[in-house]
Amino acid sequence: MAGNQKQAGTRNLTAKASGTAGAGEASPWRRLKVGSIVFGVVLALGLALTLFGGGEGTKGKATPKTPASSTPTSQAGGSGPGAKAKTVKDGVPVGYPRTKDGAAAAAVNYQVARSSPGYFTDPALRHQVLKTMMTSSALANQQAQDDQSTKALMVALGVTEKTAPEMVMRAASLGTSVRSYSEDTATVKVWMSEVVGVPTEKSKMPVSGSWSTYTLILQWQDGDWKVATIDLTDGPTPLVAPDQSASSTDEMRLANKEFEAPRYAG
Repeated sequence: MAGNQKQAGTRNLTAKASGTAGAGEASPWRRLKVGSIVFGVVLALGLALTLFGGGEGTKGKATPKTPASSTPTSQAGGSGPGAKAKTVKDGVPVGYPRTKDGAAAAAVNYQVARSSPGYFTDPALRHQVLKTMMTSSALANQQAQDDQSTKALMVALGVTEKTAPEMVMRAASLGTSVRSYSEDTATVKVWMSEVVGVPTEKSKMPVSGSWSTYTLILQWQDGDWKVATIDLTDGPTPLVAPDQSASSTDEMRLANKEFEAPRYAG
């Protein structure tokens, strides 16, 4: 959008965005630790939230639908040359080849599965996702941390049953790097772009963008790649284009309804 229109809907949080409220501060994904993944929220005008993390949010008092236990292979998706998941279990693509590309595909799709509104608003869905993607030894700790952090996040963002359907949570992979690989374990770095917030006029957090690199250690367990640990660092983060400005609240709300988030990578 051009120049003088009031920008209330989105915010680009980059370290060098001069003249932008909140520039140089922590991105919205940094201060909530979900397992070993840290998300944070820092708003303009001194409003700092201490917590943040996606699917579809809840509508009214209805409980989000539990995803089907399986999906045809053609819809499973994947990432990397020749690497595709065989099927989808509890909303998560599973069944990867025991290869370097298979590990990269699993890392991307598992992180995307943890980046939807439903993951944060529906405990049953969250538990299903974690049970599907985590190793048996890592599951209990990850679930306990995610439950605690997501509850605090909803309070920090002021998300209610009324505003939950408006929540925006999107994540997309910009690339992968397999740092180490064997038939039993792999370390994969995933560079991701993330968008999160609530596009309402009185939102504690307007929709904001950030860039992160996730490092996932995967282990081959029960015939598939599973996540043992996840870590996070900032960036790489691009500059905001000088001829672009944030969209209004109304534009962001309409875009969130018009554009469906890709279910999986690949």
